[in-house]
Amino acid sequence: MSNFEEYQDLGDTGYQGGKAEQVAPEDEFFHSVYVSGKNRKNHINITEQIGNFQVRGVEYNLNEVYMVITHTKDLLAKITQSQGRDNIECFSYKDGAAPWFGTVPMPDGSKRVCPLTSAERAANPFCNVCRTQIIVGGIYCNVNGSPILTDEKKPIFIFIRGKGLRYSNVSEYLNDRFNEDLTPIFEPVTEQSKSFEKKVVNNKRCVTKITQKVTQSSFGNDVYIFVLDKGIEIPKEAVLKILKLSKDTLVKFNDKFDWSTRKQTASYTAPAEGVLEIGDPGDKTVDKTADKPAEQAPANETSTGQQEKTFSFDDIVF
Repeated sequence: MSNFEEYQDLGDTGYQGGKAEQVAPEDEFFHSVYVSGKNRKNHINITEQIGNFQVRGVEYNLNEVYMVITHTKDLLAKITQSQGRDNIECFSYKDGAAPWFGTVPMPDGSKRVCPLTSAERAANPFCNVCRTQIIVGGIYCNVNGSPILTDEKKPIFIFIRGKGLRYSNVSEYLNDRFNEDLTPIFEPVTEQSKSFEKKVVNNKRCVTKITQKVTQSSFGNDVYIFVLDKGIEIPKEAVLKILKLSKDTLVKFNDKFDWSTRKQTASYTAPAEGVLEIGDPGDKTVDKTADKPAEQAPANETSTGQQEKTFSFDDIVF
């Protein structure tokens, strides 16, 4: 009797039919936060109302969202459209220090070096439609920073994507956090530790409040963009726990957003709820014919309408 394991080396040369397995929004590890551009029913028959935040797979129709940042990542994506879908023609996760490389090689087969600036990309015929995006992931929380947990006492991880008109506000907010002079957490304090804290830790030392406003695109359309504001500062002990959660979930973050590890062909179509979620559900261009929803109470309040007054990461099971 032959054992299949002696032929395991052929595994990568086989064919798996059927469509790729789709993960239900409720089962995603990182949940997309977006603003509805029109009233529409979602996958569980809830009407996502125009102008409201949706935390896909978690909560819907919120006025504002709070997070404690765990991960941020710059990346480059060359996106074109075909038949109403976004196609990722080239992608760079910008690993480490420059130079960075795209997924599409040069005609001679060598690695394609990504231009460092928007001006350099604009001057390059292949890269001139490539744009920077910023992914900001974090722990879904209340206004005071206390995590909103699942029934299993697990934290809920969410993310926003700063791209296009939504890039500037997100970038400026992170830059403000980088430039803050905060009391160091790590000891002994060295130039290296201070540099690390400004880059990695500063944006984790406060609650980030996310609201939205409407701006106009170059095509004359009204578009919702994110507005990020600094909330309360977080105690040192909680920041250290956040750093541990960030470290423990780094592989999941990279698996979600590093598209270069998923596909190496020259052009491919982004799924609606794929690795990069290039088209977050819902049209974020304002539908001016839709009815505005009634005013709601602020998100993340208790059933009594009072915000929680405790602040603790001690209940997390992870």
